[in-house]
Amino acid sequence: MNDFKLDNEPRISSGFTTPDGYFDSFSEKVLAQLPQQEPKVISIFSSKKTWYYAIAAVLVLMISIPLYTRYATNNEEVDDATLENYIAYHSTISEDEIVDLLNQEDLDKMKMELHVDDAAIEETLKSNSNLEEYLID
Repeated sequence: MNDFKLDNEPRISSGFTTPDGYFDSFSEKVLAQLPQQEPKVISIFSSKKTWYYAIAAVLVLMISIPLYTRYATNNEEVDDATLENYIAYHSTISEDEIVDLLNQEDLDKMKMELHVDDAAIEETLKSNSNLEEYLID
């Protein structure tokens, strides 16, 4: 066999050669190719923020709907003439049903106070001899 010496044998070239001064301007070339604006950073907690907004919206609705119904609806009372006309045209309502619907405040409004002196009562009884009429009423 032939002696093989690495230092004396011709070598095969790799085929890749760098131009002169290539690495002097390499960093400027790479930085020029990068995008100028930095990408937007999305927080991990951004998805939770939408849930917080949704919960807050539901709570506002839950509070505002009862308040709206309490203060926005008009509690208009029916005047006496309308009520009397209704009762007159709808005669299916009995007197007992009307009495059941009355409360103590309505009864106090209907109460009549008669201020009659005892002297006036005695004069009326003396002038009229038919006492049974007053006792029956």
